[in-house]
Amino acid sequence: MERDNNRSRSGSRRRRRDNSRDGSPSQRKPNDWNVESMRITADDAAALTFGAGGRTVERIARVSEAEVELLDKDLVLEMRGTDLQRRRAKKYANIIMKQRMGPNVITDDFEDGDLTVLSVPPDVVGYVQGQGGSVLRSIEEEWGTLMVFIDTDLSKAQRLAIFGSIRGRRGSELKVLSAVETKMSGYFASVREMDTMTFRDEGEISYALGKQGGTRKKLERSSGAIVQYAACLAQPTG
Repeated sequence: MERDNNRSRSGSRRRRRDNSRDGSPSQRKPNDWNVESMRITADDAAALTFGAGGRTVERIARVSEAEVELLDKDLVLEMRGTDLQRRRAKKYANIIMKQRMGPNVITDDFEDGDLTVLSVPPDVVGYVQGQGGSVLRSIEEEWGTLMVFIDTDLSKAQRLAIFGSIRGRRGSELKVLSAVETKMSGYFASVREMDTMTFRDEGEISYALGKQGGTRKKLERSSGAIVQYAACLAQPTG
């Protein structure tokens, strides 16, 4: 009897190993999941590893939701995921690689249900970018987006392309509008298309913001909405 029980337990263990090898339904990949490779140049590889800690490839993976790996010795960018994830990863990689040659030109095929375009006045483009793009990178990090300026005529308002999820794009958009408002008071009121709440003075908005934005972040967590401030306006959206 004990030998039979051992045999039964052994068989059970074998089935579990077989199931884990085949993949349970929750682990099974979508039917269109595949691997795609893209040949790149040494300059392209340098563009993809540029920045703090060479985290550009991580940004592409996070925004596209694909698995992305740079094989720098072979000059190959490998993307794993669904058709949509791989298509977006390839698009974002091309955008970043072309940035070294100047602003990107966004064509109709860039619209993949993941794009918001925001107009930024020319006088504040440098402020919105930050030194070495530091401000844009911090917004991308906070909201899981990819952001690039796409115009070449620096004398006019610059279009800022924001790629990512709906929530991420909205959060990034409000963050940029808040930065513009800091330098151009009244700009947000001229372009706003959402509900706002007006504070009486800076004391009220300082209280609502909290130390290092702590109160604002609590409001976001508890409501599930995105909350940003511009001048004496609160901009909740969700």
